[in-house]
Amino acid sequence: MPAAAPAAAPVARVLYASQARIEGPVYAQMERIRACAVRNNEPLGVHTALAHQSGWFLQWKEGPPDAVRRIMERVLQDPRHHGCRIMHRSTGPRLLPGVWSMSIVQCEDSAAEFEARVDQVDAVRLQGLQYAPAVVWRMLSTPLRHPCADRQDTPGVFRRVMVCSAGGEESFALVQHLAWLHRQEVVRRRFAGPQSLDVGSNYTDLPDGQGAVRVIAMARNGLGLGLTRALLADYPLVVLWCSGADARDEDLMERMVQACADAPTPPVVMGLGASPAAHRAMFKLAHRAGLIYLDAAPVQGPDQAWEVIMGQLRVMRSAANNLWRRSDFAPAD
Repeated sequence: MPAAAPAAAPVARVLYASQARIEGPVYAQMERIRACAVRNNEPLGVHTALAHQSGWFLQWKEGPPDAVRRIMERVLQDPRHHGCRIMHRSTGPRLLPGVWSMSIVQCEDSAAEFEARVDQVDAVRLQGLQYAPAVVWRMLSTPLRHPCADRQDTPGVFRRVMVCSAGGEESFALVQHLAWLHRQEVVRRRFAGPQSLDVGSNYTDLPDGQGAVRVIAMARNGLGLGLTRALLADYPLVVLWCSGADARDEDLMERMVQACADAPTPPVVMGLGASPAAHRAMFKLAHRAGLIYLDAAPVQGPDQAWEVIMGQLRVMRSAANNLWRRSDFAPAD
């Protein structure tokens, strides 16, 4: 009987927020940061996610404790930012796949509003608790801003669904249509990996009874990014909007299976509008990977698609804002 694979060594996890101090185009600066980080951090086993939003940086690092400590010492001296504030610090299994992910968020958020959320996360840490890394990332970079949030028992806990198209731009058209219908903002984000060109991901928040629901359009290439994979547990449902071309639809399912490989609680996957043959192939791929797969008939337009999606989403869970005791995972700062 073959020996069991050795357990991976625990990694140090650090998330911090800081105010950006950069000149010129933001994306060009982040590309320079990426080139340096991938060159220096990958050999050390350090994974990084970096976001720029509303004049702030948000960064998530994981890796061997000594390597993360040395890198953070250099980070604190970097003139491209100031006012670094630790949002999470712990030790445990790696939660961030992939050596590098980065994003730029374009929204109506002001620097003061971002800072208010930083203060909110910091206040929880002062009580000896802290949010899980993915929750910190979501609360700071993609907060729920819909007025319905004020009527929820827990404002940051809400249903969310990711929609990814196999061929065209149906997922992005769906977000745009729903935002227009409900007169809501479309938040536009650009993501990139360690070498790849950037990909888009837009979302909007909509009313849902006494709360809100978020629908996120993700480019299919975005499924392979480490940050996307790290946040998959936030989604009870991922919808694959099929093209009708079997090979292309099955390729999208294979991308989804790969994205879920490390997810502790993978989402349910719905195939929307595939042919019967493609549905069978997609079900087999999902079943072999331990994923739940639901098939849905072809739809006519975004309104019918949203009716089908919401019919499933309403019976599913919302993502939790997991709180950890800081003393269970790391020494005091």
